Amino acid sequence: MKHELKDGMLVISIEGNLLGENTNAPVMELIKQSIEAGNKKVIFNLSTMTFINSTGLGMLLTAVSKVRNAGGEMVMCSLPEQMKKLLQMTKLESVFIIHADEASATTFLNSK
Repeated sequence: MKHELKDGMLVISIEGNLLGENTNAPVMELIKQSIEAGNKKVIFNLSTMTFINSTGLGMLLTAVSKVRNAGGEMVMCSLPEQMKKLLQMTKLESVFIIHADEASATTFLNSK
């Protein structure tokens, strides 16, 4: 996982598998710290994610809830095909805001 703050937005890039506690806890701590610092716009760039399971999906649901409950917004971008299919199968595509790439996600969040 990589992360950086760009123009007041937390950009988290998930690399490899999004499977469980080894990834989830650090990501949730990053989001918590970002919200506490007043940065309530989060982008998950999933372009280098290779696999996600139900635990990883649960973490993304928790993340979007935390950000929105704090008055912010979370966007996912560059979704691998497997992730797109998973969101369709679970009927969760309407829960998340999804953009094709980081640039369009950034433009969207800047309009908020």
